[in-house]
Amino acid sequence: MRLLLPLLLVLAGPAPAAPDGGCQPDLQAAAAALNAVRAQARPCGAHIWPVAPALRWQPALGDSARRYAQELARRDRVEHVGEAGQSLRARLHEAGYVQRVAGENLAGGPETLDEALAQWLASATHCENLMAAEFQDFGLACVTGPGHWQRYWVLQLAAPAGWRPELRSSPDR
Repeated sequence: MRLLLPLLLVLAGPAPAAPDGGCQPDLQAAAAALNAVRAQARPCGAHIWPVAPALRWQPALGDSARRYAQELARRDRVEHVGEAGQSLRARLHEAGYVQRVAGENLAGGPETLDEALAQWLASATHCENLMAAEFQDFGLACVTGPGHWQRYWVLQLAAPAGWRPELRSSPDR
């Protein structure tokens, strides 16, 4: 059984399928889709979140997301605590990313990034992760597996230690 919710957003266009027929979207298309979501104020539960700054791909987060998606597929689970009791913080540390703040969205079943985004936007907590202005980096992975969910999505969002939103550079500084 796949859990699918109605598509709640219209993005600039569908993310192209992976060349090998897998579910991993093209990185540029993934960044465009995530940033299109953040470019519009939106309700997440009872709270309306303002427009958030664009995210940028971070290779260490991408590697961490890929390894965790592979673990989820192998275990046929969708849960935030890893096989050895590892937290998101521990997974990011293992990948070499020292975070100040981090969040993680998981999904099992969606065939496309648009479907995964629709599920996350329909959940107040996952939507808040997508819209949180303090996140500046992301890593995204989708892997296929033979289990119940068939596709396992991991989106990791973070900001590095020592970075604060008020320290963002601007043309005026």
